Amino acid sequence: MTTVNIISLNKTYPNQSLPVLKDFSLSLNDGEMVALLGPSGMGKSTLLKLITGIERPDSGDIQFDSSSILNVDPNKRGAVLMFQKSYLFPFLNVEDNIGFGLKVQGASSETIHTEVKRMLNLIGLPGIEKRKPGQLSGGEGQRVALARALVTNPKLLLLDEPLSSLDTTVRMNLQEAIRNIQRELGVTTIFVTHDLGEAMAMSDRMALLLNGEIVALDKPENLFHRPRSLAAARFMGVSTFLSGSQLPVKKDVCSSSEKMFAIRPEHIRIQKEACKDSTPGVVSDCVFRGEYIEYQVNINEMIVRARMPMPAPMFTHGEQVYVKFAEEYLFEVEN
Repeated sequence: MTTVNIISLNKTYPNQSLPVLKDFSLSLNDGEMVALLGPSGMGKSTLLKLITGIERPDSGDIQFDSSSILNVDPNKRGAVLMFQKSYLFPFLNVEDNIGFGLKVQGASSETIHTEVKRMLNLIGLPGIEKRKPGQLSGGEGQRVALARALVTNPKLLLLDEPLSSLDTTVRMNLQEAIRNIQRELGVTTIFVTHDLGEAMAMSDRMALLLNGEIVALDKPENLFHRPRSLAAARFMGVSTFLSGSQLPVKKDVCSSSEKMFAIRPEHIRIQKEACKDSTPGVVSDCVFRGEYIEYQVNINEMIVRARMPMPAPMFTHGEQVYVKFAEEYLFEVEN
């Protein structure tokens, strides 16, 4: 469908000293879904506004299939934005809501009816053409909004946290539905979210955006297990960082105290017996979380946080334990 190249975008809003986007670059392959992940206020929604033409960049370029879209009218760019809320027209029924874009394009009534029926089957809601938005649940409303966004066959689909207002069960069902529909249609997609689990479940690649810059870009499994930078590792839920001289393992690079290593909390083991790659510590907290036990262990005034799946031992506050940092799970990070 469409390849997208975002090249060195810069954007600073009036009366702000710092840019919201700084030398931002990102490329998307044809039919790829990239999750843009990061805390609120980091420039994610601004990027979508620049792509759709709501805002203009101070410098840089946005290209669809190697052609700049910056001088193309917003309604002719082929980029469709789906928001956190469905924003369906309350006075129109489902069929008219979905078919609105086709009607604006001048499509015939027969074409609109056929395409609306096809989209309702695609989103798993056949036969609700005559319902009004007020008769839909939150999840149904978002499915209809997705159908409205896709019915015009856009070049690029932009999803701005479309599931954030839904409860957990509905949200997970819609994650699967959106992913399956996106794959079936092959539409290139940017999915904006601040939810790590959602980004991993939905995307082909994840881009971590902090302070207007991409600090990490990779497949979800790579970015989760071995983020390359300290900032990315912290956002991915890593909290244990050790210098080479602190490691209780015989890694070749451990002789260099300048190098920093990290390990995910799920890969740390807390036990009563000493073993290879372990170091003594004292339990400061031990919490049952249902599927796993969460530990906090003090090692020479450094708090190590670990998660062990059930069944796992419970330890009391102040109990002497050993913390194992398995060498195969340690990875190097850069500041």
